[in-house]
Amino acid sequence: MIGSELLLDAFERRLLLPPLSSRLNLVDLAQAIGKLADLANLELSPAASDIVTNIGESDHLILILIDGVGMNMVEMLPEDAFLRRHLQDEMLTVFPSTTAVALTSLTTAQWPASHGITGWWTHLPQLGGVVNTLQYTARSDNKNLLERDIDIERSFPVPSIWADIPRDVMLVVPDRISGSVYSRYFSGGRRTEGYDSPANGIDKVIQRITEATDKTFTYLYLPQVDSLAHLHGITRPEVLRSLSHINDELERMHSTVGSKARMVLTADHGFLDAAPANRHTLRPNRQLQPLMRFPPSGDARVIYMHTWDWARERARRYIEPLFRDKFVVIDTEDAMAFGLFGPDIPESDEVEERFGNLMIISMGDDMLEYNFRRGAGRMLQLNAHHSGLTPTEMRIPLIIA
Repeated sequence: MIGSELLLDAFERRLLLPPLSSRLNLVDLAQAIGKLADLANLELSPAASDIVTNIGESDHLILILIDGVGMNMVEMLPEDAFLRRHLQDEMLTVFPSTTAVALTSLTTAQWPASHGITGWWTHLPQLGGVVNTLQYTARSDNKNLLERDIDIERSFPVPSIWADIPRDVMLVVPDRISGSVYSRYFSGGRRTEGYDSPANGIDKVIQRITEATDKTFTYLYLPQVDSLAHLHGITRPEVLRSLSHINDELERMHSTVGSKARMVLTADHGFLDAAPANRHTLRPNRQLQPLMRFPPSGDARVIYMHTWDWARERARRYIEPLFRDKFVVIDTEDAMAFGLFGPDIPESDEVEERFGNLMIISMGDDMLEYNFRRGAGRMLQLNAHHSGLTPTEMRIPLIIA
């Protein structure tokens, strides 16, 4: 079978999960949060309307994203743990199942085909190269894009809907990212407070809700489990201790402000461990490099190829034998038609160009890094990854307390 047929077969056998708009998903939740935070004229999917009903109205709405704590991590907790006791449902995240893409869907209530953030590495036509949107740096030299006068509004073509929330809005994020370009974009320019530990961040939310006199919307971002899982793998004691600590701290928050506020918790993705045998590298060489208009972009389990039109089939024939059953190579048009980036198609040529014309997608645990420098790349040194279509990566919780 050709790549697209192999992918559809994996969907039919539920080895992989496409981010279907017909199933409860992260975009539905984003729409529901906007509605519950009093945004007017926000169009809701039927599933988003159901979420609104399940959460219910509250003068104080707290949205908490626990980075990396997909359903597989929630299910590691004891049955009487706070996160499991308040588990309402499970959802699908967006694809690629990675932080930059998911957070942008969360703050825009749009699918990736619309907002144009495509992975850890995103191709920016205005730069003619690949960038890390979370850090707002170029991959080629790690320089800040502000130094190159790269327009932020073009980099993030869909604005955050949180800018228009009529409530008192505050975001609580780690100190190290509180003033970043992406955080300012994500927040819609709303007030952002940094914290130095999960307990400190939760204390700030508790104090805010306790002292509030007006209606509020508060966002809390907890990336600690994600960071440790990348470094150590998801089953290591350090990761499980961090997960348990976050669970206990969130229960402390609920015991203090639960009678006054509504807490909604979710994740951006799940995790898969990456054994050394599952880590692969795609390197530029004399066969591949002449076929490329721009360097590849993407993430650990999906790579976007930007080939010359005449070279697409040559690139496919070169790549497919390298990885056999581990990855499929498909046309980007087919990926769009399958709804991998949502039910819509890009509305502008510039956003469409970010996705390239050929894609390499993992069929399971394997990850792939395009490495144009000598030595191991960043991703190859990590022990757990995400961004793929496996159920473990795609399933995320909807927790309401």
